[in-house]
Amino acid sequence: MKHIEKEYLLQDRHQVKCLWRKYETSPGQLAYHREYEIHFIKKGSGYYFIKNRKYPFSHNNLVVIKREEIHRFIPPTPAVYIEKGSLYFSPSFINKNQRMKDVLEVAPHIIELNEREATFVEIIFRNIANEIENTETNWEDIVYYHTMLFLSLLKRCSTRKYIPLTKNPVIESVISFIEENFPKDMALSDIAKTFFLSTSHLSHIFKKEIGLGVKQYILQRRIMEAKKLLTENHNEKVSAIAKNVGFTDFGLFNRSFKKITGMTPSGYRKFSKRR
Repeated sequence: MKHIEKEYLLQDRHQVKCLWRKYETSPGQLAYHREYEIHFIKKGSGYYFIKNRKYPFSHNNLVVIKREEIHRFIPPTPAVYIEKGSLYFSPSFINKNQRMKDVLEVAPHIIELNEREATFVEIIFRNIANEIENTETNWEDIVYYHTMLFLSLLKRCSTRKYIPLTKNPVIESVISFIEENFPKDMALSDIAKTFFLSTSHLSHIFKKEIGLGVKQYILQRRIMEAKKLLTENHNEKVSAIAKNVGFTDFGLFNRSFKKITGMTPSGYRKFSKRR
């Protein structure tokens, strides 16, 4: 149920959400949602897979994930504890102010902050979290004020050079190929042949880069697309959606969907209607 709650955490009366958390790292699933998502890393390190690249992060970094970007948290080995603040903006909140949207759309995915900037961001995130939790008089105005302060800092930092990202052109090409073809019947051997690789080598470099096997990535990508279609196309039959995202076995689709999301496809559709 955790993934469902995360995907819809802004579907209540709040258009901004801020959480402060400490936890031991563990692998995440592929995620895809309409919210803008920003993490301030106070302690810890790891990687984020965003869109088609793997980005390293460490303390005093901002991780910026834009709306509808496929992403996944990849923990280091061995596991470490991470302390971070997570800030989420709904599209309706951002669309109220073109300046907000412009800043977020051009921001790089990883931003390195100096100590003064990191302290400032932590104060902003904690203040936003407290205002949303306590909802005292004029809390919405104060949240908006702190949001604009943060975005002003983000705009300033977006003009700098940043820590290098991990770039693998072969993996980027493979992911682009999967993105174009995942609704079709795709075998690992077919993908490997397309890129003149052996299946073992492709499996090795893909797992090393993304933290998921190729088959697991395709499966999760299909389920992500099914979730989107179930939300947007309320009148389309679930069996038709299963076929549209690449499942020829409807039973396998139901089992896979429930295993990954914690809900049946029909249950997820009913849930999405209540937002």
